[in-house]
Amino acid sequence: MGVAYSSPDSALTRITVVYRCPCGAAVSEVGRHAGEPPSGWERLTDDDCICAHCAEWRRQAAAAGS
Repeated sequence: MGVAYSSPDSALTRITVVYRCPCGAAVSEVGRHAGEPPSGWERLTDDDCICAHCAEWRRQAAAAGS
């Protein structure tokens, strides 16, 4: 059996997810890839992601601290 994506509103035919970084960056993903963070973004937990800029800053800060 396949997977069907839908919306509770019949006027909307696609699922849309908005990813928001604590820095204020926001990106929306639509359709079957809506559950995957945008390119360059990193998932910290099931509910939290950071943008590519903050992910790079985090890697540099970790490298400087080691």
